[in-house]
This record gives sequence, C-alpha cells and structure tokens, in this order.
Amino acid sequence: MAKGFKLTGDVQLRANMRRAAGIYDGRAMDEDMEAALEPMRRETERNAAALRNFAGKYPDFFPQPSGSPPGGHVDENVVSVKVSGTAKRRTWWVSFKRRARTIVHLLEFGTAPHFQKNFRGGFFHPGSRAHPFFRPAFDSKHGEVIATLRRRAWLRLTNSIVRRR
Repeated sequence: MAKGFKLTGDVQLRANMRRAAGIYDGRAMDEDMEAALEPMRRETERNAAALRNFAGKYPDFFPQPSGSPPGGHVDENVVSVKVSGTAKRRTWWVSFKRRARTIVHLLEFGTAPHFQKNFRGGFFHPGSRAHPFFRPAFDSKHGEVIATLRRRAWLRLTNSIVRRR
C-alpha cells in the first residue's frame, strides 16, 4: 500500500452488500412482480371486455346465448399473476382461470374452418377471425411493467443499505 494511505469503509461496504443480497427473500419478489404486472392485467381485462358481444359474434344459424355463460366471460377470469418454479428460478405471468383457460387462444388467434360433430347433429363451422386482446395489452404495457419493477427494486435496495438511525 502507498505510504500515508488508509483504507476505510470496507466493513460498512461488506455489511451493505450482505443486506442488499437478502432483499428478495420469501414473498418480496412475488409482491413486486404482482404490482408490476397489475397494469397489464387491467389492460387485458379491458380489451377482453370489449369482445363480449361484438356484432356478428354469433351467426344466424347458431343459438343466441342468454345471460352469462357458465364459467363467466373471459374478462372476468383474468388472473393477475401466476407463479411457477422454485425459489431460485421463478416465472410470473398474467393468466386466466375457469372457462377462459380453454377458450382464450381461440379468441386471440381465431379458428380455421372445421366440422362440429357434437352440435345439432354436426355442421361445418366456417371458422372465426382472430380478435387479439392479450398481445395488444402486452405491447402497450410492457414498458410500464419494467419501469414499475425497476422502481420497486430500487426502493427495496436503497432501503436495505441506507442505515436507519
């Protein structure tokens, strides 16, 4: 070491690094991701609500529904965060529950013409066009999700290393 040079702050630096390493233990990351994904969930719900009864949804030969379908509408079944994985490697996503899980892909991407054998003795369904609602929600809100997560992580980090007096 150079003459007259004294290293200070190394103990405090190591203590701050230890505290910072433990900021995302337990439920902390899940809470931050849930808060960050909330705008995307709300936008998905809003986009799906517009598709409930659009003009031409049911052709004339198809029986017109009355009331709410069993299992609810797609926009009523958006789940804010679905988490899977282990404590070290996790995945979060906006998802669907109940009836919506089985039909959202048909609504988002459309269907090709196909034969419906179990309805009215069988008929040829002309298919349906795509009505994207989930991808536009992602495209419009992914920047907000990242900004929210960044802000919450920064607050957690700074609060963990700032010494409280």
